[in-house]
Amino acid sequence: MIDALTRKISELGADSCYVRQVSLSDEEIEVLIRRSRRKTMALHVSPDELVELRVPMKCPWAEINAFLESKLNWVAKVRNELANMPRREKTRFQDGSVHRYLGSDFPLRLVAGRPNLVMQTQGAIVLRCSKPEREPLVERHLNNWYRTQAERFFPLRVESCLQKFDESIPFKKVNCRRMKAQWGSCSRNGEICLNSMLMQVPTAAIDFVITHELCHLRHFSHSKSFYQLLSSVMPDWKEREKLLLS
Repeated sequence: MIDALTRKISELGADSCYVRQVSLSDEEIEVLIRRSRRKTMALHVSPDELVELRVPMKCPWAEINAFLESKLNWVAKVRNELANMPRREKTRFQDGSVHRYLGSDFPLRLVAGRPNLVMQTQGAIVLRCSKPEREPLVERHLNNWYRTQAERFFPLRVESCLQKFDESIPFKKVNCRRMKAQWGSCSRNGEICLNSMLMQVPTAAIDFVITHELCHLRHFSHSKSFYQLLSSVMPDWKEREKLLLS
């Protein structure tokens, strides 16, 4: 936990971060509070159990403390779920290593040659590059392929999800990029951003993340109105959400 916290502060810069110690069940945990140019507060718990609270630049500490206090039960629940999940071994990028695509596992087949190529066949993900013995190079090519697939697939899923809404959603554009700590985000200008690594999970889970962000374009906080809208357009959202953790 402390290692993850130290690493995160190093990445962001100490000037923009604060650390608050809070009591959670029978332990004391560190919460990283990060001020940034945003309109609302958002709480995130990453797979390494780092708790990060993102707040507007000029948000009063009284509001920050009250918000954090109101979310402690949720934080405890999420950290407990993460702690009880089986630990995944470090992903390898070697011939025969297994990688996911839309919820299914495929062995990675590496081929030496040019031009660079990645394609998913019925039984494998085939990757051709100049030096397939170099794992960082293979990882970069594979991640770029996931992003290319996401750029093609996500707009189609957004269109499908939008059709479930009875009311107008101020959606303008979908972007995708690789993100370390979240599956998706949105902005008040009508744009949503999705993690390109969502291409590893089932389509049902992708649709959940998209629908979640579309609901935020109508209700920016996790309010009662937000969850009412989410439940009305996707009644099984809780089951779909679990697919992100499997």
